[in-house]
Amino acid sequence: MKPRTKGMWLGQLCEYVIGFALAMSASKSVSPAALAVVAIAIIVNAAISDGSLAAFHVLTARTHQAVGIGIALSAVVIAVIASLDLTSRLTLVVAALTQGFVSVRFGHGFRTTSTRPQ
Repeated sequence: MKPRTKGMWLGQLCEYVIGFALAMSASKSVSPAALAVVAIAIIVNAAISDGSLAAFHVLTARTHQAVGIGIALSAVVIAVIASLDLTSRLTLVVAALTQGFVSVRFGHGFRTTSTRPQ
C-alpha cells in the first residue's frame, strides 16, 4: 500500500476562514494595515495552491505548506516589531498560531493508505 495525499480542501477552507476573519478584524481595528496585509497573504496563498478550492493552481502542496509557515512566522514578527494596539497584536498572534498549525497539519492534505493495487 502506497501513501497518497488527498483532501487539501480542508486546509484551504481553514485558511479562507482565518484570512477572512483577520480581514474582518482589520476593518474594525485602529491600525488595520498589518492585519489586512497578513489577511491578504493568507487568502492569496489558499487561492493559488493546488487544492480543489483554489482559484488558480500555481503552487504545489509542499510549496503551499512552506509559504503558509512563512506567513505565520512573518505575522509573529510583525506583531512583535510593529506599533500596534494590544487587540491588534493579540489578534495577529492568534491568527499566526492558527495559520501555522493549519499549515503544518493540513498544508499538504491528508495522508491515506491506498488499497488499490499499483
